[in-house]
Amino acid sequence: MDIYLTNLTTSDRLQFPMLPPEVSVKIAHQFATYSILRIGEVKIPSGTSADSFSWSGILPGAARRNDPYIRAWKDPKAVYNWLNGLKVVNDKPIKARLLITETPVNCDVYLSNFTATPTGGYGDINYTITLVQARDIIIRKSDKTAMPVPLKNAPPAENAERTSPPPAQTYTVKKGDCLWSIAQQMGLGGANYAKLYDANKGVIDPRNQQHSMPKYTIYPGQVLTIPS
Repeated sequence: MDIYLTNLTTSDRLQFPMLPPEVSVKIAHQFATYSILRIGEVKIPSGTSADSFSWSGILPGAARRNDPYIRAWKDPKAVYNWLNGLKVVNDKPIKARLLITETPVNCDVYLSNFTATPTGGYGDINYTITLVQARDIIIRKSDKTAMPVPLKNAPPAENAERTSPPPAQTYTVKKGDCLWSIAQQMGLGGANYAKLYDANKGVIDPRNQQHSMPKYTIYPGQVLTIPS
C-alpha cells in the first residue's frame, strides 16, 4: 500500500516516504478512523461521499533513508516545499489527486491544512495534513425561448409532428477516473455515484463480490451512459 498525491496543474507526483499509522476519513457528519497498515482497505458506504482525509506522519531525514520501512525517500524539505505548492494562489486552490493504493480512494482533492515541525536527531519533519474532496460547481444556463404564436389555421396539436427524445448523454472513461469523479463531473453529485453504476451494470466490472461493498472497476475507453 502506498499514498500518492499528484499536482494536477504541474502533473508532478509525490509518493509519501512513510505510511502513517492511520488515516481519518470524514464522511458526511460522521468520522471514521482507519488503520491502513492493519485492515488495508477503506470502505466508503454506498450513497455517501468522503468529505475529507487527514493524517499525521513523518518526513524522514537522510539518516533514515535506507531503513526498510521507507517507501521512496525524498529530502523532507523538498517534500515540505512540494506540499506548500498546493496552497491557495491568488484566491484559487490548486487541485490534486489523492490515491491510496489497495483501497477505493482515488479522487480529486484540495489542500485544506498542512503544518510541519522540524525535529532533531534524524533530521525528520513531523507533519499533519488535511485534504478535502474537490467539488466543482456546475452552472447551467436555462434555455428560455419565446413561445410561438399559433397560426390562425394551424392543425390541431395532436396531429403535430412529434419530436424524438434527446439522445442519452454519455461519458468516455479516462485514465484516473473513478465513479465518484465521473458522477461529480457530469452533474450528478459524487454522492450519487451508485446511480451511475446502476445505469451501466452491463459494462462495469464488479470485483470482490464477497464483500458487502464490492469494488467496481472501470477502464479507459469505456463509454458510460449518464442517467438523467
